[in-house]
Amino acid sequence: MLMARVDASLFLVVLLMPFVAGQTASKVKVLYTGDPFPGQTPYIHMKAEPFLEVTPVQASRAHYAGISAQDIMRAIRVYMPRTYESLVRNYDVVIISDSNVDSFTATHRTWFRNAVADDGAGLVMIGGYETFGGVAGNMDWGVTPVGEVLPVDTVGGVYEGGKVTLLDLNHAFMRSLPWRADLPFLIRYDCNVVDAREGANVLAVVTLDGGFNKGYKNPFFSTWEYRNGTVFAMTGDWTPGGGAVFLTWEYLPDFATNLMLYCAKRPIPENLDLVHTVRTRMATLAYRRIIITSLIDFVDKFGANPKRIFLALQEADAAGTEAADLYLMQEFDVAKEGAERALQLMDEAEAVADKVKNEALLWVYVSEWLSVTGTSLVCGFLLWTLMIQRRMYKEVAYTQFRGR
Repeated sequence: MLMARVDASLFLVVLLMPFVAGQTASKVKVLYTGDPFPGQTPYIHMKAEPFLEVTPVQASRAHYAGISAQDIMRAIRVYMPRTYESLVRNYDVVIISDSNVDSFTATHRTWFRNAVADDGAGLVMIGGYETFGGVAGNMDWGVTPVGEVLPVDTVGGVYEGGKVTLLDLNHAFMRSLPWRADLPFLIRYDCNVVDAREGANVLAVVTLDGGFNKGYKNPFFSTWEYRNGTVFAMTGDWTPGGGAVFLTWEYLPDFATNLMLYCAKRPIPENLDLVHTVRTRMATLAYRRIIITSLIDFVDKFGANPKRIFLALQEADAAGTEAADLYLMQEFDVAKEGAERALQLMDEAEAVADKVKNEALLWVYVSEWLSVTGTSLVCGFLLWTLMIQRRMYKEVAYTQFRGR
């Protein structure tokens, strides 16, 4: 049943991106391993982002109860690259987010290291019980080849929290986001305890407020260039397991997208407000498309013809494709206008869909009314015939009892 939910989640996020077929500019190709689904994760936003092309690989053994090792092995068998050449040819960035070490073969772990060191791939490790030093019996990534490329030394089995302090707001990635000291998730954040390596650029720290490490300024965001590739370590979780408050941040989609651009050595857009507005428009368009697609399925089940909805949706999709192309080429002003036009066409498509739905339901109501009315008339006629007219009744003979 859970795998059915996973498949359903995948189906929905595929619907988020109907506009990518016409795009010609290069996108950042991301291999997201660990906890992309089910539930609320940055993967949903990343899938709707025209700058990105994301492939999910479920590799977390503890993050979502009910997913078995066999399910994970199947996901890796289906979605993981079969060869090292395929990995470096098809992906620019690898995400390890609550990915269990034991979900991967020794060969996979070596591929991740070599992709960064030799072929310039980006690597992002996100905190959790199954990353960095591992917690609750999960294996330490630091003792694997991946540990060689991380900007931090892992500490096995320690996960604590405290207040987040931002350090380097002039860094290319950090200045691409609207940080404020009063952001709720900065007040307290649990994270894996690590040690920064010499040469690492620590962008933010968590001052631990308990345990044996109380007062220690634990690296929260850290990055460096390892030979040919860029590596970024976030020791806090970015899924509901530990990052529930972080997930509510309005700029979470910008955080995830800009991080992928940074690790892929792509330019990060400078005009944050404009880019954020266009991203929001594009995401809204994609989410609304999910709703109208489900409505098409609904009316089809009632025997209505959804052709009018498809035609209206095609116009919105065409406008969305054009806006996504402009966005990908960083023509953000024009892309904003295109996204707004696509949203207007989506309004029209929704109006058509609502009309078709009402027509389908009207026939349902008529059919129900005729069925109920017909049944009532038949029952009334039978009742009148049997109980009032008594046409089925016959007078019975009677005898007189005679006593002896």
